[in-house]
Amino acid sequence: MHPKKVDGKAPLSSTGAAMRALMNLAIEPALKLFEVSTLVVISPSQQAIKRVLKVMADTPMGAIQIVRDRYPKSRQHEVLSCHKLAMPAMG
Repeated sequence: MHPKKVDGKAPLSSTGAAMRALMNLAIEPALKLFEVSTLVVISPSQQAIKRVLKVMADTPMGAIQIVRDRYPKSRQHEVLSCHKLAMPAMG
């Protein structure tokens, strides 16, 4: 699930910052980058923390399903944004 490191460093996004995103190809292909807001329950205190996660998926529902798969105790999911991923040139 972590990006492949090159020379000991994580790959850079178009903004220059290292990018880590959730993805699950068993649920959906990773064609778009979504930002999903969710409340994640932390054990043992049972407190909820709001997190904004980057998720690579094809549809908003698929992105939410990937978050639910990774964080089963999460709730109040909301898709904040969607960006197309740049496809590398073939040839």
